[in-house]
Amino acid sequence: MKYRQQSVGFSLLELMVVIAIIAILATLAMPSNVGRITQKRMVETIELVEPYKAYVAASYLANSGTFPADNAAAGMPDPDKIKGNYLRKLEIRDGVMHLTLGQKLPASLHDKILSIRPVYVKDEPSAPISWICGNEKVPQGMFAAGTNLTDLDVSFLPGRCR
Repeated sequence: MKYRQQSVGFSLLELMVVIAIIAILATLAMPSNVGRITQKRMVETIELVEPYKAYVAASYLANSGTFPADNAAAGMPDPDKIKGNYLRKLEIRDGVMHLTLGQKLPASLHDKILSIRPVYVKDEPSAPISWICGNEKVPQGMFAAGTNLTDLDVSFLPGRCR
């Protein structure tokens, strides 16, 4: 009687399945740059609107501690006239700068809003105005003007806006 010897090892098909599973797991483990790229774009957009903070602050001082209701009250161009690479419009509401995103950003971020709010010392119109971005906390002893409309996912916000 002859005994048939069995070969020991893996078949080519089994090896290919294992390699495919390892490749899928490696792809999932790789960090995505989308969040970091979007954060850099948000920083660029915030820097673009930086000069308009002076308009809001000047209006606040000129009107004895009342923030401007809209762009016209702040002496700024219409909201849709202030644009940038990633900014579709800049709208002032009760002193708050609402940045509506669009332009060169992915479609999923179009019409998302990032709010930049002035913070102030109540009943002291001559005290300096500071600014907070997005979901950033209001410093102790200060108050934030207007409403925060930020609806961006926190992973897209720069560190100072979280």
